[in-house]
Amino acid sequence: MKLLENAIQEPFMTVVEHRPWGYYGLYADNIKCTTKILYIRRSGSLSLQYHFRRDQEYLILDNDFTIEYSDMEVPDSIINEPNEDWKIINFNQFLKEHLIVVNGNEGDIFGFKRKVIHRATYYGSREYGRCLDIAFGENDEQDIYRIADHYGRENIKLK
Repeated sequence: MKLLENAIQEPFMTVVEHRPWGYYGLYADNIKCTTKILYIRRSGSLSLQYHFRRDQEYLILDNDFTIEYSDMEVPDSIINEPNEDWKIINFNQFLKEHLIVVNGNEGDIFGFKRKVIHRATYYGSREYGRCLDIAFGENDEQDIYRIADHYGRENIKLK
């Protein structure tokens, strides 16, 4: 979801503090989190993915991103579906009904709770578009469940 300025919705925080010299944005305050700057190649895209052990906040640092996210968590009934064919059908239906696609530009902030599908794609003119990734919880690169990926790294092959 797109986060508003001066809002706190656990674990997400987007507080602007004004000072005589300007202002700063506060996105995490004395809590465990991991921060990374993602450098996404022009026309590059992260996996369409979700996580089980972390929430993520994206602060877009450059213009010309597309952000995709589900408007709700993936239901456990889909996650735990034992039949791979039915799992694929259910994921496709879930994406059809719940995937939102919006533009993301410099200063926009998005928050993704655990099990919320999300992806960032950069379409700008720079070689790389930048996105500050703040992970709340256990930041383990093995905690990525990929629904779709341009680089062949899917956990499930959607049709």
